[in-house]
Amino acid sequence: MTDLSLPQEQQPATDDRHDDAPGGRRVLDAVRRRLEPLGTVSEAWWAAAAALVFIGVTVWWLTQDNRVPDFDEGLHLTDAIIVHDQLAHGQLTAPFTAFNNYPPLVHLVGGIAFLIAGLHEAAAILADNLVFVPLLVAGCYAAGSVAYGRRAGLLAALFALGIPMFLSEMREFYVDPGEAAMVAASVGAILASRRFERVGISALAGLTCAIGALTKETFVLFVGGLVVVVVLRGGWRNWRGLLAFVIIGGGLGLPWYINHLSQLNVLTQGATGTGVASGNASAGAGITPSRYTASNIDWYFWDMVNHQLLVPLTLFFLAGTAISLRRFVRHRSPNDLTPELFIGGLVGYLGVTYINLKDPRYSLPDLVYAAVLGTGWLATAHVRARRWLTGAFGVVVAANVVALSFGFGPTLSVTFPGAPSPSINGARVITFYSPNGWLRSGPVRDGDVLGLLKGLKRMGFKEVEFDGGSTNIADFSQNGLGVLSIESGLPEPPSYNLAALGPGDAFVLRRFVQPGDPPPCQRMVDGSGIYVEVTNPISGPFEVMRFVCPGRHPAYYQRTAPLPESISHVITGAPRQALLDIFRAMHRDRIRSVEFDPSMETSYMEPIGLQALASQAGLPVPLVNTPATLGPRQAYMLRHVPVAGDAAPCARLPDGSGIYIVLGDAFIPFNDYRFYCPLPKPHFYARPGG
Repeated sequence: MTDLSLPQEQQPATDDRHDDAPGGRRVLDAVRRRLEPLGTVSEAWWAAAAALVFIGVTVWWLTQDNRVPDFDEGLHLTDAIIVHDQLAHGQLTAPFTAFNNYPPLVHLVGGIAFLIAGLHEAAAILADNLVFVPLLVAGCYAAGSVAYGRRAGLLAALFALGIPMFLSEMREFYVDPGEAAMVAASVGAILASRRFERVGISALAGLTCAIGALTKETFVLFVGGLVVVVVLRGGWRNWRGLLAFVIIGGGLGLPWYINHLSQLNVLTQGATGTGVASGNASAGAGITPSRYTASNIDWYFWDMVNHQLLVPLTLFFLAGTAISLRRFVRHRSPNDLTPELFIGGLVGYLGVTYINLKDPRYSLPDLVYAAVLGTGWLATAHVRARRWLTGAFGVVVAANVVALSFGFGPTLSVTFPGAPSPSINGARVITFYSPNGWLRSGPVRDGDVLGLLKGLKRMGFKEVEFDGGSTNIADFSQNGLGVLSIESGLPEPPSYNLAALGPGDAFVLRRFVQPGDPPPCQRMVDGSGIYVEVTNPISGPFEVMRFVCPGRHPAYYQRTAPLPESISHVITGAPRQALLDIFRAMHRDRIRSVEFDPSMETSYMEPIGLQALASQAGLPVPLVNTPATLGPRQAYMLRHVPVAGDAAPCARLPDGSGIYIVLGDAFIPFNDYRFYCPLPKPHFYARPGG
């Protein structure tokens, strides 16, 4: 038998060789021996471990953050709640037949999570992570492994998990990360099919594409270019695999689109129509640049270096793309998948660029191409360079994870001359490091709005309404508050009608505390306070309202500081007496109601004070002015400074103006009025010569 053992002088050294080595050397050798077993772990297991760590950090993050869901997240959570309700009532096909502007997959994941764990925001986010993070990792690993080897696959998976925007978005419930994960899974399966040579894998690729098409309508933009190149570079020869891909992908992915073709045509026209970019108010915010301009073409580049990847990962991506293209041009190897990756990513970029409305999230599904091209060159570099480059790459990924998970450190960026402000995509700015995600970073304890709503529910309140004027920030959004109201079991009224709120209803608003204000129920990190008003919030100004705070010891309270004169709305002096005399005379004359023209508001009399005096005289004041539809016994009061030729006022005010009254239709020119005055006795009159 042949002896395959090494000669004695070539056998590996034993531990005895270093018995006399210095202490530091012995420690390093001991550490190295302890780490040696890790070298036997396959790259796939390392990628899986990275996915588990990512999900674990998300679980921790969710236990530490209690912010209100932001604008769009609130919409998507609401859609998931609707899916939950449909499934709970046995309407299993409703998520596919109903239309809410999006395909149903991501909302279906959230809806099923709600069925399992209850209506909690964290349930949807965690389910999103459990489904889509493994798919993203598997897709990037497969694509990188097929293109450049298993080491490249592992690095591509780490690249994807270290993308700042993906880190941030997976702490919320959004459609785009799920779409990005399904694009990655589809790209990995398509490349693994060896240009549709492997029929089974081709069928799997068709299945992943069909599922991916149910995440968002733009899915095809991110896989279409890749499929075309794969077919042109030999896939057309493997007709069995290509047929399996097309039949399964089209058969499962197209029915939803066919069923909603008319609605999708409207959406497509709105997204690509040339009229959006010119006159839309969004143009001023820089999110609808004219299509054939530099600001449109480079919009997602600035987004990439400021929100999605930041500069370090962008440099890895650009360097890898350049090196891979150079290698392909020099060798033209049919096994080199650089053309598929480059054109696949380029078509995705151009596709979302063609869409008029821009958003930093829209190009996120392109990340699989950036991840593979940005790391393939590291895995194939010379050994010494590979170690240093991989080490630097690891530092960048770790820094992003720390920044976005814990909110650590300051933003490091460079602003170039001419940078517009504000700019959503950060045009003419490059960011190297940032703890500010889109839109989530480190966890924040920002009041406890959910706890507040649950407390109101325990106190017996029936409904809650939110102030539309103060729900205008991401962490106190109308959509997010609506989700929390459902989660707490304290619903919003069917329609926004503040006048209809009663003593069993609560009105929640956010306000920066002013001197003399009562204390808020909760404080937000921006310094504003959260107040809960009881009953009709338009029955008086904020300063006179009754508040409730459902803490450990629920309390009702009011302002104790004196009311400022500008808020008291108490009309005094000669105007008060003149108005009371008029209102009482009108009441005696059986006038049914009185409305006030905006001209009646002055520094010494305001609508609430006018209403109070009219009420004191027994004269009703409607909630809403309708001057064009008043009846013959309904009055409209206005203030006007008389000029030569005008009719005399019913009463004079100290500032020289006069009070005029009209019965019936008041929606006509002033000079055409037939005036009414109840003093000294009711009579009508007109402009002289009228």
